[in-house]
Amino acid sequence: MDMGELRRQHEEISLTARQLSQAVAETCQPSGVGRLRWQLARQLMTHLALEDRLLYPTLSRSADAQTRDLAAALQRDTGALAKRFGAYMTRWSDDRIAREWSAYCADTRLILKALTERIEREDRMLYRPTHSLSTRNLPLARPA
Repeated sequence: MDMGELRRQHEEISLTARQLSQAVAETCQPSGVGRLRWQLARQLMTHLALEDRLLYPTLSRSADAQTRDLAAALQRDTGALAKRFGAYMTRWSDDRIAREWSAYCADTRLILKALTERIEREDRMLYRPTHSLSTRNLPLARPA
């Protein structure tokens, strides 16, 4: 499997997360926070859909039991993070962000920390080991 697209998406998500992290470090709400928030949501949902559609099914067919178990555990964790992120997005409307900027910043720092840790964990435990799998030559299609 060509892991390049998934790694590229991780880099893209990480960049947007850093930009949002910088924005919530401000004492007053800077312009563009809503754009960054929705950009991160789109990037994350696209990435999770690609993992669910291509990565995890491929890894679940691995001959290596450790790879199958790791992929299953990470896929379960992904569902929890996606739910948490969805709740975060629902909780914070643009109006509420404007009214409760400091609370939004605190909540955003927590979700970004969880997301960053997840990306680092996937990179370390899943993407690097799969580079040597015999599936690396399978094409990785971009989601529609």
